[in-house]
Amino acid sequence: MRPIRIGVDIRNLLTGKLSGVGQYTIQTLRHLLRIDKVNTYVLFYNSYRDLDERFEQLVKDYPFLRSSNVEVKKSRWINFPLLIHALYKPLNWPKADFACGGLDVMFMPSPQMLPLSRKCAKVTTFHDLIFLIYPKYFTYSSRLWQWQMNYPYEARTSDIVIAVSEATKKDILRFTRARADRIRTIPEGVGEEYFAVPPPELLLAVKAKFNLPDKYLFFVGNIEPRKNLSTVIRALYELKLSSSDTIKLVLAGGKSWLADDLYQAIDELGLKDDVIFTGWVTEQEKIAMLHNAEALVFPSHYEGFGLMILEAFACRCPVICSNVSSLPEVAGDAALLVEPQDYKGLARHIQSLLENRELRRTLVAKGYERARYFSWERSAKRTLDAIYEAVEIHGE
Repeated sequence: MRPIRIGVDIRNLLTGKLSGVGQYTIQTLRHLLRIDKVNTYVLFYNSYRDLDERFEQLVKDYPFLRSSNVEVKKSRWINFPLLIHALYKPLNWPKADFACGGLDVMFMPSPQMLPLSRKCAKVTTFHDLIFLIYPKYFTYSSRLWQWQMNYPYEARTSDIVIAVSEATKKDILRFTRARADRIRTIPEGVGEEYFAVPPPELLLAVKAKFNLPDKYLFFVGNIEPRKNLSTVIRALYELKLSSSDTIKLVLAGGKSWLADDLYQAIDELGLKDDVIFTGWVTEQEKIAMLHNAEALVFPSHYEGFGLMILEAFACRCPVICSNVSSLPEVAGDAALLVEPQDYKGLARHIQSLLENRELRRTLVAKGYERARYFSWERSAKRTLDAIYEAVEIHGE
């Protein structure tokens, strides 16, 4: 195929913090630009308020975004949600591929409204459909925002849809009219930095910075109802009642929405001294915390992929996760699985890991091998194949 112009919607990289979708976007771009020197990649975002400054910082953090086959195109469209909704949805204007100087295809790392002309193919990655499955986990304003994204429309109008797991593919088929023959399941990968053992001085520095205990359970992510941290708190309380070998819980991440019940439960159960909130941490700090942790606890009600499990595996950290959605698919036989609401079962799994060192060694070995199976380079190659396929389909 002739060289093509591939647009990449990078708006999710300029929100002020690198979310899970942001990590997916930056890692996919990193490896696409490493393996593909033929095509031109056009990075697109709305220039509004301080977003130009944020983009410049992004380039400093990730210099590969200045590769010779990269162009940057920005619009001057005001990034105000209601105005975007009014222009993008009913008017389907202005056309982003025109703003980019013409594109063969636009790669959307997550479903977002973005008008395109009929000349431009579209590839959209779906990470999950939690808004459609569990709307109760969102505030009213979040529901309104998610509704206007119109996931079914984005799936239906994409030439190729990428699902990050088979579980997400099933959800796409259940909730949208996307064609089954146009969906490609392409798992995410694990960065090589997770496999490297941090130097002792970093491990000690992180421990001192956050006042971490010698033994702790670890969770990282948004503190929100979907993550099911209330079950972890109840398990921690169960352990405190039944065992003299106490252990603390370290929660790394920012408070999101509908999280007040968690803080109330911690107070009511008398666990304020047993739960450590670190706030957001850097990638290197997260890696160090995983290496030092007794286990990652991840009993989510729903995950479209569950990358955190693989990152823990790579860091030689045992994992206890729920047995729903994509998590068994990702974890394989390398983690201990539990029903999301079974806090007593979670407590038993934690106790087993603390007491049975052979079980711990087995899970660490299996997890490390499992993590090696998931590669960002392999994911990027398959994504490039999907992009080529979309251009072919669109031209028919």
